[in-house]
Amino acid sequence: MSNSSEWFAEEAFWNIFYECMFNDDTFHAGASEIHDMMNILAPPGDMLVDLGCGPGRHSIPLALAGYRVIGVDLMPELLDRAKIYARESGADVSWLQADMRGFTLSESVDGIVCMWTSFGYFDRKEDDGQVLAQCFSHLRPGGRLMIDTVGKEVIARDVQPVHLTEYESGNLLVERPAITDNYCRYENEWLLVVGDRVHRRQWGHWIYSASELHSLLEAAGFTDVEVYGSLQGDDYDQDAERLIVAATRP
Repeated sequence: MSNSSEWFAEEAFWNIFYECMFNDDTFHAGASEIHDMMNILAPPGDMLVDLGCGPGRHSIPLALAGYRVIGVDLMPELLDRAKIYARESGADVSWLQADMRGFTLSESVDGIVCMWTSFGYFDRKEDDGQVLAQCFSHLRPGGRLMIDTVGKEVIARDVQPVHLTEYESGNLLVERPAITDNYCRYENEWLLVVGDRVHRRQWGHWIYSASELHSLLEAAGFTDVEVYGSLQGDDYDQDAERLIVAATRP
């Protein structure tokens, strides 16, 4: 179902900017987050899907914690890295290469997590509703969905016109974000300076307020929608770090 023009389906993007997205610190953070994630998700069983799993920064520690995990991602390059990390850590994870708008599982699951702003990548906003419909159809009754993203309210507070990051390798990342589509979309231009070369890419995703995402989940059939401002379960208020929502398939 993926469109080759969509930025997230470009192998070159992930190869060039992998260091910017995933490093040792992000993997350590992923492992440290799973306890809080499961406190919020509170699945009725141990069968979980990590949707948009990337190289497995949550899938692998969840499996090591005793959950049965299916990691789903569109990009084979990221799944190849995940499989290597899983073997090195001794984690037993099932990996599925699929678009989150049309993935198919052989059995219903107890919980689905979509972490680190992996929700909203598509060109068509309607596709976000399709993702939620897919999640709903693959959860067993009482199953739970959790989405971790960045909310409009947090972006409005924190967005900067230019942001610079220097990595241990000496590479420099310049970020130039912009809010478009009547404050519905977050667009970003990345310039990665590697020696005397500059790699330039543009990418973006749809953004939601807490109330908008709450309504989208209810429209997909979910109930008991909960909203938090962090994985620790803090209120979604002026101090929120993230937009975390959890909901139940009745």
